[in-house]
Amino acid sequence: MKLYHHPFSSAAFKVRALIHELGLPCEMVTIDMSKGEHKMPDFIAKNPNGKVPVLEDDGLHLWESNAILCYLAAKKPESGLMPTDPKGLAQMHQWLQWHATTLSPSTTDVMMQTVYVKMIGREKNDEQYAAGMEKVRRDLAVLENALAGKEYLCGKLSIADFSLVSSLQLRTPMGFDFEAYPNVKAWVARMEARESVRKSLPPQ
Repeated sequence: MKLYHHPFSSAAFKVRALIHELGLPCEMVTIDMSKGEHKMPDFIAKNPNGKVPVLEDDGLHLWESNAILCYLAAKKPESGLMPTDPKGLAQMHQWLQWHATTLSPSTTDVMMQTVYVKMIGREKNDEQYAAGMEKVRRDLAVLENALAGKEYLCGKLSIADFSLVSSLQLRTPMGFDFEAYPNVKAWVARMEARESVRKSLPPQ
């Protein structure tokens, strides 16, 4: 099994963390996006969208990070990281979809004006940054309420937690904290205390 990734991709981060959590043997292949390796024909053949991560396993090239999480968890059902009861399974997919459609786009807007502008040598757009921060605060409020009285999003640890926490890994360079969101702060600390998550964090 191979994972094509980039250290600063939040989508790749969550997949790395789950691979470590499950103890699956996997070769990590770094794609140098600054050199355009993600747009080269051999990589496009693996993912026509030209994005990381891509998981290669027994002839399968799987893209979309949440689909990869589901695939990996299904390989080790004994981990319990993918609920099997209808309610738990629906809640897990609810959070995976919310992450893909809402939280990830919000945090990406902020990341583009902080982390990525430095990497590509552009100037920060303060207006776009402020608009992104407003959406992040909206989303953190949703998470804060959802985590009230719970350690994890679906009541117990699941791939939903690995997915959503990935968008908050670069919060310091992105310029926000969790002081107004104590439930989120405790949940992130809980996730980042896991060895699998710590091993997957990008260089700071």
